[in-house]
Amino acid sequence: MNASVIVAAAANDVIGRDGALPWHLRGDLRRFRALTTSHVVVMGRVTHESILSRLGHPLANRTSIVVSRTLRDAGDDRVLLATSPESALAAAASIGALAGSGEFFVIGGGGGCCQGPPPSGRRHLTPGPQNLPRGRPLPGDGAGGVGQVSPDGAAQPAGRGRCSFLH
Repeated sequence: MNASVIVAAAANDVIGRDGALPWHLRGDLRRFRALTTSHVVVMGRVTHESILSRLGHPLANRTSIVVSRTLRDAGDDRVLLATSPESALAAAASIGALAGSGEFFVIGGGGGCCQGPPPSGRRHLTPGPQNLPRGRPLPGDGAGGVGQVSPDGAAQPAGRGRCSFLH
């Protein structure tokens, strides 16, 4: 089972601000959906709450595992709660194996799942369009260890900047 990290980060490794994504990159969102649909996604409480705030519901066609010591009720059958990064990763691996999937994803800050050595698997990074003066930093070693720009980078409509993908 491969645990891959997927995140968008500004050049200074900021991944969020005020509990939300600090930009809207349509190419990144389409790629995120294509990569994670039908897989398990592991996230922290803040990422989970930002998804609920933006969409009004958990991510469709995915099982979400939220790492939180404070949430007591997920409120949706598609969302499971874990009290530690270790238990979230173990649950994701078990669910993914039962579903026959070879990969699950740690998204956003991952509720501390990225604080130690990176999970096995790939690291998918979309560089954000600018440095941000403040915000939630990318956990762990930031973008370190992410390789070359992949050939699947996609231009955004004029005025939206460029969306490249690294792994």
